[in-house]
Amino acid sequence: MHMPCKFNLVFPTGFQCVLLSSLILSGCDSSVRREGFGGGALSPVKVTLLREAGSGDEEAQSESTAGPKITEFGTLSGRITVSGSIPTLAPLLAQGAATKDAICSAEAVPNQTVVGSDGGLGNVFVYLRRVPNVDVPAPKEEPVVFDQKGCVFVPHAQVVQTGQKVILKNSDPVAHNVNVKGFAGSFNSTVPPNNQSDVETTFSAAEKVPAGVICDFHNWMQAYVFPVDHPWATTSNPDGSFTIENVPAGKMEFVIWHEKLGYIERSVEVEIPAGGESAPLELSVDAADLAG
Repeated sequence: MHMPCKFNLVFPTGFQCVLLSSLILSGCDSSVRREGFGGGALSPVKVTLLREAGSGDEEAQSESTAGPKITEFGTLSGRITVSGSIPTLAPLLAQGAATKDAICSAEAVPNQTVVGSDGGLGNVFVYLRRVPNVDVPAPKEEPVVFDQKGCVFVPHAQVVQTGQKVILKNSDPVAHNVNVKGFAGSFNSTVPPNNQSDVETTFSAAEKVPAGVICDFHNWMQAYVFPVDHPWATTSNPDGSFTIENVPAGKMEFVIWHEKLGYIERSVEVEIPAGGESAPLELSVDAADLAG
């Protein structure tokens, strides 16, 4: 028997509460999907808050969908392609350019905003939109490595599960800092020259979209990291191909996001066969949208 839940909602000054319909709460049921922030927190009630006009804030909402527990898994694969010629972007710092740290211009610093080969688009984030009723695996014990080489973040785009150890390396003879600017969490850590092991961090909160990373010492340095609270996320290879293994079987929704384009798809549904591989998820973007 489900017990009714009583909520006292207190809204900050400037909020207007719009009662859309009567809310009937069926108790705290664990068999719900989670959405937002790379899977998000459990959210068995849909609540919509609207700020006063002109506040500039977006509508905040969460959704949930009940379902049976999933115990079978399959593989998602696909490719993001580019219609037209992938634009060639000028380097962020030319070789030999005057800069306070000469190591930074020993070679040209590439603009990795758009990376692709063989008609594909790399560094595209592909991730599960909603976590269904499933046992979510713990983070891998193997740490994620985030390096800085030639005044470039390596890799440029990376996924990390919350709670997973992240090692911040610096392969350059000059100091850098890793300044992550997320919505759910941020941090700023200086990494001494030639440091390979003793600067570590973890992400405790997941993000809804990838978070930007900059180095305040070298303002052209930029990258993206995506903390998620599940393992069903990846980035595409330079040729646009990607694979996510051990995805919960059934009809699953995925988000496709790129730093230049934003949402390529906010939600695309794919049937994940138990013990098998999905039909390839193939999407195309216009080369003109990648220019500039």
